[in-house]
Amino acid sequence: MSKLIFREYIGVKPSSTSLRDFPSDIINSNRFEFQFILGFASEEYDRDGKGNGNFKETWDVEYFGPDKVKEFKKNNPKVKVVISIGGRAVETPFLPAEETVWTRQAVNSLKVLIGKYNSESGNIIDGIDINYETIKTSNELFVNCIGEVITKLKNDDDLNIDVVSIAPSEKNELHYRDLFYANSANINWIDYQFYNQKNYVSRVKDFLGIFDNLIKGYPPQKVLPGISTDPNDNKDSKISRETFIAGCIQLKKHSKLNGVFLWNANDSAHPPPGQHEPYVVEHSLQDILTTPIEKLLDR
Repeated sequence: MSKLIFREYIGVKPSSTSLRDFPSDIINSNRFEFQFILGFASEEYDRDGKGNGNFKETWDVEYFGPDKVKEFKKNNPKVKVVISIGGRAVETPFLPAEETVWTRQAVNSLKVLIGKYNSESGNIIDGIDINYETIKTSNELFVNCIGEVITKLKNDDDLNIDVVSIAPSEKNELHYRDLFYANSANINWIDYQFYNQKNYVSRVKDFLGIFDNLIKGYPPQKVLPGISTDPNDNKDSKISRETFIAGCIQLKKHSKLNGVFLWNANDSAHPPPGQHEPYVVEHSLQDILTTPIEKLLDR
């Protein structure tokens, strides 16, 4: 059986915590495969709010630039580092100004960005994550443009892209589902954002129902549920941490949990005063991943 996956977004806030300061006990690749997702590589937009496909890193390069990531990978060679492409804000939508130009620009600019992260043994970026939360085009245009970006980056011999994920939520899931089926051989993980549901998920039964519907449309072994520790998300969160964690326990009991992802390490490191200890959600989810099923049956 392959290792379970634990993925976490990092570098997504201006006040970033360095990779070096991330708790070493959470990065435990002997128990599961740990993946950091750097966010975001975002594109430039014109006055009409249309993207030109020219992507640049928005994470703090002081903490997450090439030298720091090289040092981190040297000390943690089994950990994968993935770059997330897109953005969460309405100001960073998928809305190309022109399809052909956008695709060419996107592939070329992302190659340049990824190429900055080279070491003596080759490129140290292991994958890409497609995470446009706002999509303002047809499914067909989204599939054509993003599908070509995925294919060209993954098949480029000068890169080291062997992990590709997509990050759908309820509001854009049809776009991502079409993207997956047009590129299923090249997409490893579907990171489903339970924190972006339209309606409140108040019961574990509801959580399990959403998950079961997802695995009717995607290969079950590729679907990873995700939760947020961002205080802004939690103000209007459609699912509590308690419900999410209890739901993951049930998935694990029934051998349906292949991993989880978490948005994001920056907020986990600095929770609001009096609410939680730092990284409490990470520890809870990793405990579920690593606890044998027979020991979970009484929970």
